[in-house]
Amino acid sequence: MGGNRYLLPLAAYSVLIFVISSIPGSDIPSSVSPYSSLFHFILYFFYGIVAYLFFRNITTSIIFSTLYALSDEIHQYFVPGRSCDAMDLLVDIFGIVVGVILIYFVRKKLLEERS
Repeated sequence: MGGNRYLLPLAAYSVLIFVISSIPGSDIPSSVSPYSSLFHFILYFFYGIVAYLFFRNITTSIIFSTLYALSDEIHQYFVPGRSCDAMDLLVDIFGIVVGVILIYFVRKKLLEERS
């Protein structure tokens, strides 16, 4: 694992998502609901980026992040007023893939410019 300096950010981001997912459904303002998919996409877009910076491998980053997203959806099943939602998981995965692919190409371009 080449990005050991990214272990703490990855762990912290994982905890942040866990804490957000632990908020009971009744405590989430109704004005947030229409933007739920956007929030899922953004959270996991950045999660994929941090995972890639840690693992420095596209496949490993996507698999790890997807498994975390799946565990997060299962966790939400046990939170009052929340649910395990397959559509949320698909949006999470889409955010992960876009984030990982984007950071891969940005990092590759930056490394080529340095050479």
